[in-house]
Amino acid sequence: MKSLTALSLLLMACQGNPPARPAKDLNPQDPRSVLEHAAFNTRSQKSYETKFKAVLTTTGSDLVYNGRCVWVHPGVLYVHYTASGGDEKMIVRAGDKDVWVYNTLVGWVTADEAGMGGAGRGIQNPDEVLSVLARNSGTSKLAKPGVVDLDFKGDDIERIMKEQASKGAFDWKESNAKLELATDSDNRLQKFTCDASLKATDPNVKGTVRYTAEVTLVAYNGARELPFLDEKKRAIPLLPEMKTKIESVLKEKQ
Repeated sequence: MKSLTALSLLLMACQGNPPARPAKDLNPQDPRSVLEHAAFNTRSQKSYETKFKAVLTTTGSDLVYNGRCVWVHPGVLYVHYTASGGDEKMIVRAGDKDVWVYNTLVGWVTADEAGMGGAGRGIQNPDEVLSVLARNSGTSKLAKPGVVDLDFKGDDIERIMKEQASKGAFDWKESNAKLELATDSDNRLQKFTCDASLKATDPNVKGTVRYTAEVTLVAYNGARELPFLDEKKRAIPLLPEMKTKIESVLKEKQ
């Protein structure tokens, strides 16, 4: 179960595609319309900053993750989080393939070198969250004005989790997840929550694995990066190749 960390369990299947403009005008009474417009309005911003918290509960103690991220259009992501036990990670993603993780011993390394192929995915990547929710808008329900609920069960969970969870780790028919997205007055993301009950196939994991997560929007079109500091509060510079990849991605839509 170690591979099923809270940051990789946010029911995300693949990197987000470019935001697609909804075919129809916003209908605030139609949950599908609200969700699709919220996803487009958020993902088409120049940048936005979020904070997140995730908790993974099994038969042992809870694993708690807290972090912040800055997403810059069209696909640059900065993430900083701390977890139970003092684990701390700094992550930079540039586009679909280039991801780096900061290691306090050796500095910046690729996600593969760090053994973190899922870095900058799921809850760490709000753009990815919105992309997946928009593609599953047909299952949405309007809880109240500006708030949309989605329920995922059985094979639907497997379909959107399969690239994040270890193969065969869960009994999908015995698992379920509830997701909620709240919008602001401009019909952009204000808050996203997830509450999932997952049945593990590992006989050593007793009972249900519960996963909860909350992503809250901090600001739009402000920060264009997330400053990283070492234990002495000194700035951690990015590698030249990282800067080159970031600049390349940011120029794609100019």
